[in-house]
Amino acid sequence: MNSSDKGKNLALKVTALYILVASIWILCSDIVLGWFALDVDQYMQLQTYKGWFFVLITGSLLFTYLTPRIRELNRSRKSLQDTEESLNRRLDYEMATVRCMRLLLEPANMDKLIPQILDIIHQTVGNSRTYIFKNEENPELGLCMSQVYEVVSDGIEPQIDNPDLQHLPYNEGAPTMLPILESRQHFVHVVEELEEPERTILAEQGILSILIIPIFTGKELWGFIGFDDCAETRKWHEDDINLLEVIADGIGEYIFHRKAENDLKESEERFKALHNASFGGIAIHDKGLVLDCNQGLSEITGYTTNELIGMDGLLLIEESFRSRVIDNMISGYEEAYEVIGCRKDGTEYPVRVQAKIVPYKGKQLRVTEFRDITEQKEAEEALKKSEAKQSAMIANISDVIAVIDKDGINRYKSPNIEKWFGWKPEEMIGVSTWENIHPDDLEQTQKLFSRLLEQQNATSTSEARYCCKDGSYKWMEFTAINLLHEPTINGILLNYHDITERKQAENHLRESEAKESAMIANSADVIAIVDRDGINIYKSPNIEKWFGWKPEEMIGVSAWKNIHPDDLKNTQELYPIFLEMPEAVVTSEARYRCKDDSYKWIEFTISNLLNEPAINGVMLNYHDITERKIAENALRDSESKFRNYIENAPYAIFIADEDWKYLEVNKTASMLTGYSEEELLTMTGFDLVAPESQRKAYQSNYEVKNTGFTTVELLFIHKDKTSYWMRMDATKLSENRYIVFASDITERKRAEYSLIEGKILAEENNRIKSEFLANMSHELRTPLTAIIGFSDILDAKLFGELNEKQISHVNHINKSGRHLLEVINDILDLSKIEAGKMELDCENFPISNTLNEIQAFMHPMAGKKNIDLKIINEIKDVEIFADRVKFKQIMFNLLSNAIKFTPDNGKVSVFATNTEDDIQVSVSDTGIGIPLNLQQDIFNPFTQVDSSNKRRYGGTGLGLALVKQFVELHNGKIWLESEEGKGSTFSFTIKNQDSLVNN
Repeated sequence: MNSSDKGKNLALKVTALYILVASIWILCSDIVLGWFALDVDQYMQLQTYKGWFFVLITGSLLFTYLTPRIRELNRSRKSLQDTEESLNRRLDYEMATVRCMRLLLEPANMDKLIPQILDIIHQTVGNSRTYIFKNEENPELGLCMSQVYEVVSDGIEPQIDNPDLQHLPYNEGAPTMLPILESRQHFVHVVEELEEPERTILAEQGILSILIIPIFTGKELWGFIGFDDCAETRKWHEDDINLLEVIADGIGEYIFHRKAENDLKESEERFKALHNASFGGIAIHDKGLVLDCNQGLSEITGYTTNELIGMDGLLLIEESFRSRVIDNMISGYEEAYEVIGCRKDGTEYPVRVQAKIVPYKGKQLRVTEFRDITEQKEAEEALKKSEAKQSAMIANISDVIAVIDKDGINRYKSPNIEKWFGWKPEEMIGVSTWENIHPDDLEQTQKLFSRLLEQQNATSTSEARYCCKDGSYKWMEFTAINLLHEPTINGILLNYHDITERKQAENHLRESEAKESAMIANSADVIAIVDRDGINIYKSPNIEKWFGWKPEEMIGVSAWKNIHPDDLKNTQELYPIFLEMPEAVVTSEARYRCKDDSYKWIEFTISNLLNEPAINGVMLNYHDITERKIAENALRDSESKFRNYIENAPYAIFIADEDWKYLEVNKTASMLTGYSEEELLTMTGFDLVAPESQRKAYQSNYEVKNTGFTTVELLFIHKDKTSYWMRMDATKLSENRYIVFASDITERKRAEYSLIEGKILAEENNRIKSEFLANMSHELRTPLTAIIGFSDILDAKLFGELNEKQISHVNHINKSGRHLLEVINDILDLSKIEAGKMELDCENFPISNTLNEIQAFMHPMAGKKNIDLKIINEIKDVEIFADRVKFKQIMFNLLSNAIKFTPDNGKVSVFATNTEDDIQVSVSDTGIGIPLNLQQDIFNPFTQVDSSNKRRYGGTGLGLALVKQFVELHNGKIWLESEEGKGSTFSFTIKNQDSLVNN
């Protein structure tokens, strides 16, 4: 029952009580007065006090009745107010939680987003100070915390710059809090109730109560969010804490996903760097067809990257090794193997190939690494020779060489141990060295060995008695070197010999020193030792190779002399501090002066070995990193240029999310669309597309989401409502981000429409021309047939004898008529072809027989000019399904031209060969040739080599045009090779029409 209902009930009860008391008083008061009044005056006097007495009685009764009930009503009202305040606070907390969760879904920068969330929480909670601490691991101090964000109320002193709250170890500042947070529990306390040191640390900041909620990124405790009260001792409601824990979990998820995104970006960058690294060639291929490759493959093979992409990868392998490569591709072999490669210039080289199956653009393809191992092979060969030489040397020296591990177990014994001590090397491998040491010498030798293990490169020389295979002992002098750190040896190197042959031992020691010097001299790192004052006391010989200085030129010279002045101050200031740290190791970079006064960037590692007697100085290892520094500078310049390119690109650039909402645009995008950058960022890509292009836009959006790339041309609507065409090239950047490059192609579209209209008009005009020529040729051929026929009759003298002049005129009429008929027939054929009415009359016929017929037919024509006509036929007995008449016409036209344009005593040759589905014929002559400027148009109708008004050669210029059309009717092609003054070669191919029909 609410307070309103309670008030009504109370009023009803009071009214009813009052009516009851009043009724009783009215009914009974006179009777009661009659009992006490003795006379009329006394009765009247009591009547006077009756009203006052009624008021007193009823007031007392009402006070007695109402007091506890009014008190209860006040308590109910207070409880209701508290409940209302609690619900309002809960609503504020829930709304703040919703706002924070929305912010966490935005792709904003963490340093910008977290302060906004803290401000929302702080305003909602109404506490004195809200902050976030981040955890960090310190190798010496353990897990530490540092304050990274903070919001405070007015009048509260900020603590964000308090150095005591940076890198504060948990075990010093909050030892009891860490286990609670790690168990995913909140830490809520009144400060006075806390134990030390938490109570003192918090009290010094004026904090009365505190709430700490952990922030987890996945399973890792990233840090915590805290709420301080400096004005009152707050009692936190569990439901409020639960909502704040939801926000803390949201922050943790946000940080976790941002870290994952950053890791993914770093992984992509590493993949790109690896893909383009120049240490080897990498190709992604599908059954040998190269789909992608890096620059390294281009450098190895000599092909450009564009030449390699789309190329058959087997062409990079020497022919005899290709079957092995194919077998490995089919079987999915993934181990490295060696083959012989072929470069673009035809040279061969050894290459190591290794392939793996990887996902690539939705498919499982093979990525193959090509590594040029020419130098390795040469080194292996040199190494074999060197090893053979060394083995021969070792087998014939007097010192036994051995390698033992840190436990004293023999790992190597030189073969000459059998000569000097009777043991075969294989009998000693895996056996403890101590088994052959005399018992009286064992303890001393083992102590020396223990000291040897304490220091790299430590060397010791001693004597001991060594047990031979026959059980006898020989005194030996041995020298042991700790080379456990050397990968090639990885053990203790010993050489020992009979001390009676000390001279041989000294020679061996010199050889050992020479070998060590050679190793140092060929190292990529220069090794140097300087004393306390920075004076060079040792330089390895390879300094001359890398920096030009001879070692003796540097000894006794200050190390600072060759450091660049800009790097010198920092190096000199740190050196005295470094000297006070025994065994310290520091790595840094500086510019080092070469002998030619140029500077190279070096990376050096400096080790304090002043306490090492064998060195007694500071040892440096440094190497040239100039190329790396140049690459780093180039990378920075490239990033700057890329950003400048985006801003100043001549075409529009849009970056959009998966719903095609614009996230970022450049200035050119605003210029093209007419909208400001701010307006574009409130729009999607579909808002700008005209209705007739909307479908293509959605199809393009689907394509880029599934394939990662799309190109589309769309009609856009400008802000001023005008329309224009845009070409859009979109690429997928990440799972939900895309970049679009757009350019205005309106002018190109207009030009395309104009070209299409022109093409249609030209085709129509050509059709009308062809029909006209066909009709005209038909009309001309009818009277020509009569003229030729009657001239034949006159020539046959069927109607009487003709004189010599008449016969000459008749022959002239006949030849001219026949020539004109040939021209008309050529025009008719050309018109039929252009009109699409020419058809092939195909049949099977042997090429050889046909070529023989053509040679016999053309031989008289060639003989008139004493031209040597040869046919070289490699086709033999092959038959082809084609139009035999048109094939002959092609050959007649080409041979006629060749003979016509070849001077007397020249040569004309025909070369015929066949492939799988076609034949190829070439007609060559030693004639006048064709000028370069006419070669492009030589197959056009009415085009002639000699087109002057004093033409030496006849012809209409239609022969080659018909040849080209007849060849193309057979799905073939024709081409020309000619040099003016030396002759021409016409080549053509004809497809087997039977194979085309079957297909």
